[in-house]
Amino acid sequence: MMKALDVEGLKKVELEILDVVAKFCDEHDIKYWLCYGTLIGAIRHKGFIPWDDDIDIAMLRPDYEKFMELFNKHNTHYRFSTPENDPTYKRYCGRVLDTNTILYDDKWKSHVYLDIFCWDNAPDDDKALKKIIDHRNFLWYFYRLQFRSLISVPQGNIFRKTGVFVLCALMKILTSFIIPKNYFAKKMNFNARKYMYQNTKRVGNFLGLQLIAVDRKLFEKFIDAEFEGKMYKIPAGYDELLRSLYGDYMQLPPEEERVPNHHFEAYIKD
Repeated sequence: MMKALDVEGLKKVELEILDVVAKFCDEHDIKYWLCYGTLIGAIRHKGFIPWDDDIDIAMLRPDYEKFMELFNKHNTHYRFSTPENDPTYKRYCGRVLDTNTILYDDKWKSHVYLDIFCWDNAPDDDKALKKIIDHRNFLWYFYRLQFRSLISVPQGNIFRKTGVFVLCALMKILTSFIIPKNYFAKKMNFNARKYMYQNTKRVGNFLGLQLIAVDRKLFEKFIDAEFEGKMYKIPAGYDELLRSLYGDYMQLPPEEERVPNHHFEAYIKD
C-alpha cells in the first residue's frame, strides 16, 4: 500500500536520507558538504530555500569512491546508485535512494533521493580545463537527447530546418534504441576522472551544470552549519565557493523565478 507524499512529506523523507548519509560519513571518516541550492539554503535560510524541494551534497573523488565502496554494504533500506556501480542507473550523478518510496520525476520512475555530486581534480591549465568542459557539453547533448523529446525548432530556411530535423531524429533513434541507456552518463564520469591521479591545485564538478574550477584549499577545512534544525558539514570557504558559483548568493532572485526546479509525484510505503 502506497501513500502519496506532498512537498513537506517529500522534504521529510529527503532529510531522513541526509541524516543517514551524514551519520555514515562521520562514522567512516568520509568528508562531505552541503552544496549548490542546499548550501545557499543553509546560509541564507538555515534550511530549504522556500521554493526548493531537493537536497544536494558533494564529495571530493577519494571520499566519493570510498562512499561508493562501503555504503551499500551497510544498508538495505537505502541504496547508493551511480553509473559506475549500477548498469540500470541512467543518471549522470550519484544518488542515495530510499527504496521504500516511489518517485516519478519528469516521467522517470525512481525513488525519493539525495544527490551526491563528485568533485574531481581539475587541470591547472585553462585550455586543458576547457577541453574537459567542452567534451562534457558534447556528451551532455546526447545524454539529454536520449531521454527528451525533440522540442527545439531548427533555425534557417526550409531546407536547413528539414535537414537538421532529420539528422536529430536519426540521432534520437540511435541514442534511444541502440546505445545503452547509461552510456553517456558513464562517458561523462570517465571524462570527469581524467586528472584523477594528478596532483592539481584546482577541483571542479564536471557532471553538473555549474562548470567551474576552484582552489582545492576551499575544501581543506569544514565547519558545521544549520539546516532544518540540525547541523551538517559545509566548507569553511563557503563564501568564496558560493560567490564563484552564483555571485551575490544572498540576494533573492526575482519573484517570478522563485519556483521549484522539479516536478515530483512521490509515494511511500504505508
